[in-house]
Amino acid sequence: MPKIILILALLIGVWYWWSYLRKLPKDKSRPFLWKTGFWLVLGIASYLVLTGRMHWLGAGLAALVPVLRSVVLWGFRAAPLVRLLGRFKSTPSQFRTKSLVVTINFASGQISGEIITGDLTGKQLSELSADEIKTLSQQLKETDKESYVLLQAYLLRSGSAEEQTANNFKPESYNEISKAEAYEVLGVPASSSQQEVIKAHKRLMQRLHPDRGGSDYLAAKINAAKDILIK
Repeated sequence: MPKIILILALLIGVWYWWSYLRKLPKDKSRPFLWKTGFWLVLGIASYLVLTGRMHWLGAGLAALVPVLRSVVLWGFRAAPLVRLLGRFKSTPSQFRTKSLVVTINFASGQISGEIITGDLTGKQLSELSADEIKTLSQQLKETDKESYVLLQAYLLRSGSAEEQTANNFKPESYNEISKAEAYEVLGVPASSSQQEVIKAHKRLMQRLHPDRGGSDYLAAKINAAKDILIK
């Protein structure tokens, strides 16, 4: 008798479930089915545990199956967003002259400079005192004008120089760079497509335009890098 009552209750429950499912719109029927599956698996697993036919760890793993499915589906849905965010990943931009290498890291907002010739070879510009910077600036202005311009751009970007001083010295004819240097300036790999180069150029111009903390020299270098890679 108890078995008959149990079977009847089960049949009534299935009928009610089916009737409810048929009334649901399509966009809600699938989530309802997955919820049903979750409770069904959990119920069966609990019954098997209570009757000694399954270890409680097995019930826990069975209950995790729908959860894992949700995680996988979320991963697929989030993949386009991850790829989109990847496009905004900032790669450092590097400007190189005979005497200096200046790197701008947009991810951290920091700018660094290294001296690659002379008595101060290997030293970071941030390590120099105000007097040493002044002496270096004067030397470069007399012997290496392009490096002088880059130094002024560095000082302007780092907040150590007045805008008028840095921008009064025009880049003149310092726009001839190699392809390798062009990729370094734009912060893109040599395998980049023309579309990627164009996007990198646009992004850098928005960040290093003279009106946004950049300089005429940096803008000229960025334009030159694009010109040599897009023909």
